[in-house]
Amino acid sequence: MRVGLYSGSLRAEEGGGFTIEREMLEGIRLLAAEGEHQFILYAHRHQLKIGESANFSLCNIDTPLWQRALFKAGLRKRHPLQDVVLASRPDVIFYLSPWENFRVDVPYINIVWDLQHRRQPFFPEVSANGEWDKREGYYRQYLPKASFVIIGNQAGADEISLFYGVHPERIFLIPHLTPQFALQYAEKPQPRPQWLPKGDYLFYPAQFWAHKNHITLLHALARVHAQGKKLHLILTGSDKGNKAYVRQTAADLGLAEFVHFPGFVAENELVALYQHAVALIYPTHFGPENLPPLEAFALGCPVLASAVAGAHEQMEDAALLFSPISAEEMAAAVLQLHGNEPLRREMIAKGKKIAAARSQANFMNRFRELLQRFALLRRCW
Repeated sequence: MRVGLYSGSLRAEEGGGFTIEREMLEGIRLLAAEGEHQFILYAHRHQLKIGESANFSLCNIDTPLWQRALFKAGLRKRHPLQDVVLASRPDVIFYLSPWENFRVDVPYINIVWDLQHRRQPFFPEVSANGEWDKREGYYRQYLPKASFVIIGNQAGADEISLFYGVHPERIFLIPHLTPQFALQYAEKPQPRPQWLPKGDYLFYPAQFWAHKNHITLLHALARVHAQGKKLHLILTGSDKGNKAYVRQTAADLGLAEFVHFPGFVAENELVALYQHAVALIYPTHFGPENLPPLEAFALGCPVLASAVAGAHEQMEDAALLFSPISAEEMAAAVLQLHGNEPLRREMIAKGKKIAAARSQANFMNRFRELLQRFALLRRCW
């Protein structure tokens, strides 16, 4: 088959979404080398930095502004990308990111990272400024018609069926990949960053959205301090509007000197922060899957995480889980792990097994299976 791949405009600063797309694309490049299918990557000119091969070609989708303007004004019925895509004759298109679909008369495969606007619409990042309508309009329009919908685990699959009526036969489970950088650094210890404070610390890499739950984490840290454990907390990530509130809350709780905001950090520094941490603490309210626990598993960092729907499927018994609304449970998990070397070793060993299983080879096998299933249908016309 000729398989189209549509890439959005994600940047590294966007966090996990960028990493997920990059890892899948690399796996598909390896799959292309097998020669069973041909792949065409539709992307903007500035994104076409990936190498071509015999079965992996690139297609620039920077259509003229006047064509896009006519379409938006209703003076052109066909989306300008429709002509670009149809000219390359794909049998199916895989949209590598959610919310990146467009009208084109070709069967397509969607991917879903989460449907939290339905589960937890009270968070502003999935509801305010038209965001709820945008997400709901997209999913309601495109998911029911998708040839297949990819999701990471059964908890997510159940939500797709519940909210949008997609038959389970068309939902295909492909778990998130462990990012390659984490696997590559697994046996390469990095020096502790010089700017880190002396003493033990917890690490939380997350953009400053409300659902990332920094506030409950700070209240948990205050409880840990009250037990005599003066741990530091390192918070990396881009500001999405909540950082000032987090910083002020830390000050109000008397934690200002223990909470650190280094911002967006380079890859080698990110690795070092994982490798020297007491634990990754991941109190997000959103599931069903998250990337940082997989990064931590690969890099030998114990994981303390929210017991959101899908968390146990992803992390099994390699992490200590807690309710994301309970500062008490969160603090108890920290206190259970800190200083408990046998537990730490056990968690690290279990985590490494999960990280290794979520390999590009596993992704390739699952994606190959999906394409083979669709090819048997596509040959009918």
